[in-house]
Amino acid sequence: MFNNIWFEILVFPGLLFLLAWTFFVFYFARKTLARIHKRVGPHFNGPAGTLQTVFDVFKLLTKENITPKTADPYLFSIIPLVTPIIASLPVILIPWTPLMHNGVVLDTQYGILGLVVLIGVEPFLLFLTGFGSNNKYSFLGGMRVLAQMLSMETPFFLAALSPAILFGTMNLHDIMYSNTWLTTLILLPGAIIFIIAMLGILEQPPFNIPEAEQEIVYGFYTEYSGTNYVLLKFAEFTEILVVSATAVTLFFSGYRGLFFDSFFCLFLKIVLIAILMVTIRASNPRLRLDQMLKFAWSWLVPLAILNIVWIIFAKLYILGA
Repeated sequence: MFNNIWFEILVFPGLLFLLAWTFFVFYFARKTLARIHKRVGPHFNGPAGTLQTVFDVFKLLTKENITPKTADPYLFSIIPLVTPIIASLPVILIPWTPLMHNGVVLDTQYGILGLVVLIGVEPFLLFLTGFGSNNKYSFLGGMRVLAQMLSMETPFFLAALSPAILFGTMNLHDIMYSNTWLTTLILLPGAIIFIIAMLGILEQPPFNIPEAEQEIVYGFYTEYSGTNYVLLKFAEFTEILVVSATAVTLFFSGYRGLFFDSFFCLFLKIVLIAILMVTIRASNPRLRLDQMLKFAWSWLVPLAILNIVWIIFAKLYILGA
C-alpha cells in the first residue's frame, strides 16, 4: 500500500507523468502550429523538430531568477511553488486507468465538487501572481484573470453539473460507466458549452486576454523568469491536462473504449481536444475583454441554464428516470 502511494505520487499519475505531459503538450502545440503557420524551428530543428522544445526548456531553466526590487519578495517567490501544487491536486480525483482501484487515486462521492473547488482556486493564485509583482502590467493581467475566470467559471460549472443531474451522482467513476451512446448525445450540448468555457478557464485563444503581449506585455507573467516562469507554465499545462481529462470523463466515457478500456483511450480523447484547442489558437484572433464578458454573460450562461433544463427534461421523458 505504501509503495503504491509513492508510485502514484512520483510516477503515475504523479510528478513524472505530469512532467512528461508538459513536455509533450509543449512539443505538440508547437508542432501543430508549425504545420499550420509554416514555422521553421519546430519542423527542422532535430528529428521531427524535437530539439526545438528541448533547447527552449533548457534555455528557460538556465535563465536567472530575478525578483524586482518593488515586488513583494515572499508572495513573488511563494506563488510559483504553490500554483503547480494546486494545479496538480485534481489529478487524484480523475479516473485514469482501469488498472487502479476504480481508476482513481482518491475515490469519493463528491468528485465533481472537488474538481470544481480545486479548478476554481487557480484564478486567485494567478491574480496574486500579478499582484505580488507590483507591476502595472502584471496587475492588469491579474485583474483580467479574475474578470475572465469569474465569467467563464459560471457556465463551466453549470455544464459540469449536467452529468451529475443526468446520472444522479457526483462520483466520476460512476458517471463514466453510466454513459452510453444515447446519454452522450443528450450531454452533447453541455459538452460544447463546457469546452468553450474551458478555453476561457485555460486562457487559450481566442480568450488569451490576461496575457495579451501586445496590450500588457505578458500579463501576470511579465516579471517572472527562469525556474519561476517554468513552474508557472508547468501549472498551466497541468491545468490543461486536468480540465481536458475532466471533459473526457464527464461527457465522453473517460478511459472506456469501443473494444477495450485503457489509459490509451483516455489519452487519445485528450489529444483530440488538444488538437481542437491548437487549431482554434492558430486560426482565430483574440477577443477584447468587453467582447469576452458580453459573450460569457449574454450567451454562455443562459445557454448553460437552458442546458440544465434540457438535461432534466431528457432524464424524465427520454430516459424515463
